[in-house]
Amino acid sequence: MIDSRPPEDPADVERQQDSHQHSSRRRVLLSITLTMLGMALVDHLLAPPGMALSHIALSMGGIALIAYLLVRSDRRPWASPLVVVGVLVLTAWAVVSHGSVRSASAFAFLFAVVMAGTYLSLRSLLATTVAGVLLLAGLTWAEATGHLPPAGMQADLRYWLMGSVIMVLIGTQLYLTRKATEAVYLRHLAQVEDRLRLEHERDRSQRRFQRIFQLNPTPLLVQAAGSRAVLEVNPAFERRFGYAAGQVVGQPAARLWADPAQWQAHCQALFEHGRTDWQPAHWRSADGQALDVLVCSELNEDSAGLLILTSVVDHPVGSDAGPVSRSTTS
Repeated sequence: MIDSRPPEDPADVERQQDSHQHSSRRRVLLSITLTMLGMALVDHLLAPPGMALSHIALSMGGIALIAYLLVRSDRRPWASPLVVVGVLVLTAWAVVSHGSVRSASAFAFLFAVVMAGTYLSLRSLLATTVAGVLLLAGLTWAEATGHLPPAGMQADLRYWLMGSVIMVLIGTQLYLTRKATEAVYLRHLAQVEDRLRLEHERDRSQRRFQRIFQLNPTPLLVQAAGSRAVLEVNPAFERRFGYAAGQVVGQPAARLWADPAQWQAHCQALFEHGRTDWQPAHWRSADGQALDVLVCSELNEDSAGLLILTSVVDHPVGSDAGPVSRSTTS
């Protein structure tokens, strides 16, 4: 597995995504402004007398410039809706002026839908799509019934330039959207890799602990800190006290203590300090025999909750009944 990037704060990821989208929106709006100004100049120079529609391109360029300034002044919520509505209205105006829905200007309906899908909500995207479909339907009907002015259908340089400009803007928008999507995917992939690595390390640690737990010659038992029920015992515990695992797992650990007062004192010390020293205690074996032992417990965090790991050894012969140090290895 390749090394993953370090985990990122979700708030930082959101800020970075917002910054990327902010930068993308500025580039698109600036591109629209410049291309519409260029298109207006070309239309003014190349259009036949009385057929120039440079004022429409200038209007679109002006709307894009206003939206760009809104984005620069952190009034982004207004910028994209302004441009989308402007594209729909001015495209319809351009189609009516050209006299046919087959003019290159009609391609701009597609750009309005692409821009709405990139920067606006799902509801706004649906509204833009429906508006574009209805406008196209109305313009088609108007042309079919002769309500539009006579169309000049010559395939000249202006037609090619307008179609090319719209395709370039759509391509630019899709490229910037793909870059943002890839950035999100890479962050998600990094998080998945990091999670898999941590899970692998956790599983390896658990297997290592389980092996040590099972092979440890010291009697050990694991309890749930909340219920104090025994969750697991190792083979050394079964051999020393004569219990089979099934006899104690799920049962209260208190039943192992011959003196309830010692059990209560042990628990109090454990939860006050998180661990105990080796404490002398009287335990019962499976045959009811009382045994003098030393008990040491420690709280441990686990994905399943707080656990208690308890080690038990025989009380040294001839020692006093007071607490001893933790020098004995658990």
